[in-house]
Amino acid sequence: MGLLWGPSPYFVMRAWVQLAAGSGSRFGGKHPKQFQRLSRKPLLLYAIETFLRLHPTSPVIVVLPLAYFRYGEKLLREAFPTASLHLAVGGMSRSASTEAALHLLEQLELLSSEHTIAFHDAARPFPSPALVERTFAAAESSGAVVCGLPVSFSVRIVEQGGHSQALPREKIWEIQTPQAFRGDILKRAWRQLAPTADPAFTDEGSWIEAAGFPISLVLGEASNLKITYPSDWEIARLWLKRKSF
Repeated sequence: MGLLWGPSPYFVMRAWVQLAAGSGSRFGGKHPKQFQRLSRKPLLLYAIETFLRLHPTSPVIVVLPLAYFRYGEKLLREAFPTASLHLAVGGMSRSASTEAALHLLEQLELLSSEHTIAFHDAARPFPSPALVERTFAAAESSGAVVCGLPVSFSVRIVEQGGHSQALPREKIWEIQTPQAFRGDILKRAWRQLAPTADPAFTDEGSWIEAAGFPISLVLGEASNLKITYPSDWEIARLWLKRKSF
């Protein structure tokens, strides 16, 4: 299932990049949260497992922190012994880890129009199969896509002098991962602008857009939560418990 018919007259292979090099400083704990067990398994494994159920032969690139590289490698190879796993050491920032993944994708010859690559945060364990497929399909059609949800709360922008101004929330979306791109677009964007060029690049979509490529948007999911604080972990545990019934 790794090969899918795309919009062009050739087969398109899908690849998954799991970004898991963060320190999880806001979460706390003895070890980074991606290696802590959520229910029966480490947080790191959930989203990869979902992707591999859909595409068991497709490449999976995992970016790990240097201090936990060997530990993470052992964990992944034991969990997915038949998977096409490729590992990289991440950097001090999200964008540096993205660049580490790009170097590995280039070595694997995946930065071409025959490949679609999704980038996903390990801190989001529950992207559904439908969301994964929807994001890939949109990227194969438009070239570059992020998923997200319209905000359900009021938002304001802070201006100089401590003043603020209300923004129309119907135009504001909260962005999630996965974010997917054709390999040739990733390559061209990288040649024009490094993902580490600006600290304002907080995800792949903001970097790709700054490099001059339009970004499409697909509907995400409320259950695709990001675990940042201990309270998020408790919500994830409750969601898993509810899902098991």
